[in-house]
Amino acid sequence: MLAPSLMLNLINTAYYGFGQFLPGFLSIFFFRSIRPAGIAACLITGDLFAIGMHLAQMNFLNINIGLIALLINFTVAYAISMYLKRKQKAQTAFEEPIACNSIELEETYPKNSVIVD
Repeated sequence: MLAPSLMLNLINTAYYGFGQFLPGFLSIFFFRSIRPAGIAACLITGDLFAIGMHLAQMNFLNINIGLIALLINFTVAYAISMYLKRKQKAQTAFEEPIACNSIELEETYPKNSVIVD
């Protein structure tokens, strides 16, 4: 009786938090390019944003806070995954396979040598 909206606030906060798992589930089943680090970061970002907006009692054009946090959640997951993908591609571009190193191949197998079975 002292706090009539307490249960409503609790249900809304739980809804905001549980709704942030949607990008993780969708990326596991449909979007294989999303990295696990991107999923973890988006969960944390979405939850913190939803709780922060709820505690600050922000209102953007009467749109549900969970939906706004979910859009930010998707954006963070995609951005971090693309950053990690680009970073991995840049690291592998500078690595040369050992078998293609011509100096080591010439030392191991000289050009004028005859191999007898």
